[in-house]
Amino acid sequence: MATQSTMYAIKATGSGYMKIVFSLKESAAGQWSVCRGSITLFSQLRLGPAIRLAREVARDEHLRSGRNVCVEMPGPTSAIELANYVHSPAAA
Repeated sequence: MATQSTMYAIKATGSGYMKIVFSLKESAAGQWSVCRGSITLFSQLRLGPAIRLAREVARDEHLRSGRNVCVEMPGPTSAIELANYVHSPAAA
């Protein structure tokens, strides 16, 4: 059974920073995709490689842009955060 992913590529955080969200989406066939909003970046992956790739892409985006970035996957009742790369105010 296919599940839904986080629909927003960017969302507000409690600290006032905008967060870029990479999400994992499962297909009806049980394969996984790495997405940013409605855009599929990579598809037809097993879960382990999909998680590793999503974390790598998120880390690279954070290092490149300096913005808050996270990786989420669908859980039973809400999204499960797998990685969170946060802007450090001390580094600004």
